[in-house]
Amino acid sequence: MDTIGLLVISAIPTVIGVTQALRFKEKADEEAKKGPKWFNLLCITADESDPLYGAKIVLVGKKLLIDANETTDAFAFKGLFHDYIGTEIPGLVSHIGTDPPALNWIFVEDEEVKYGTGSESKGEGKIIGPWSYKGGMHLQEKASFYAGREVEDGKWELKYGQNNKGTKVLIAMATIENEGS
Repeated sequence: MDTIGLLVISAIPTVIGVTQALRFKEKADEEAKKGPKWFNLLCITADESDPLYGAKIVLVGKKLLIDANETTDAFAFKGLFHDYIGTEIPGLVSHIGTDPPALNWIFVEDEEVKYGTGSESKGEGKIIGPWSYKGGMHLQEKASFYAGREVEDGKWELKYGQNNKGTKVLIAMATIENEGS
């Protein structure tokens, strides 16, 4: 009888663990049903006094730029993760404007972070993914982003690669609450 009692007592943590795992899975399934999670991107530098610290990532002229201006007429990144066309590679898309509303793929070509249509994002030398977020935006499992040269007043190139000829930056995600599209 003592053996059976010990077996029952030792099984309790297992039952509790399985129950918690099932509840967690149900909650995750419910969250997935709510639809896509839209987010903006921000630039974070090691120095909080750097003008690029907290700057918005914007879309200008087929490139993603770091915009350190307080106010801007540039279109802010508003995107989400989505499987790249015809693959299971996690891609990244963003709205590119509101009139008409359209989405474009985010990709890297020659260390420049760009956006374009499906056909513009394909081709030799273009990196389309996998994109992920692990304490900062990653492309191909690396967070190798840096600020290049200033291209306009307060707007800087967003670069990706090993050259790092600029300020190393972390690209942070700011989730947009209550957004359906």
